[in-house]
Amino acid sequence: GAVRNAVAMLGLGLEDAVMIASAAPAAFLGLSAARGSIAPGQAADLVLLDGERNVVRTWIDGRE
Repeated sequence: GAVRNAVAMLGLGLEDAVMIASAAPAAFLGLSAARGSIAPGQAADLVLLDGERNVVRTWIDGRE
């Protein structure tokens, strides 16, 4: 959804679209210490996309 739309509708590159869908909302909500990036100490909230940027799998806190 959000990443695919940001690329298609806004013409953003994939890196910028992912930032808009992850780090920016986490920062806005004051959750940057725990969410929004892939780094030690961060929650393992991940999404696997296919070539068309459709969601294939998701993990929340490291659990699928």
